[in-house]
Amino acid sequence: MAGLELRGLDHVTVTAPAELEAEVIEWYERVLGLEQIEKPEGAGEKGAWFSLGGSQLHLSHDPHNPPRRAHFAIRVGDFNSAVDHLRGHGCHIEQAKEIRGRHRFFTRDPAGNRIEFFTLDEGAD
Repeated sequence: MAGLELRGLDHVTVTAPAELEAEVIEWYERVLGLEQIEKPEGAGEKGAWFSLGGSQLHLSHDPHNPPRRAHFAIRVGDFNSAVDHLRGHGCHIEQAKEIRGRHRFFTRDPAGNRIEFFTLDEGAD
């Protein structure tokens, strides 16, 4: 019997109530600079998909949004520049519990989805 062969992370899904869809899509494009990509046939008309490096971010509808602690994390090149950029777009920066070797913080999209941004100390890869 073959073992489980994991090949990497394909996508993460965030949710938003239907009435916030346009605002959330615009936020991911304008604030994070993500490019919206065409969804494949069968994926449904609602929501949106974005390219995120070698992975994807999917937006789906859920009226019970947001979950309190659920999040995804994006590694950035410069911690302070990321803070300044997000603050410049009116985003609230939430302090994060310290984890050795990482500098990190959280923000939220317009639907309340929690996003972690982080850098690693040199040699912590």
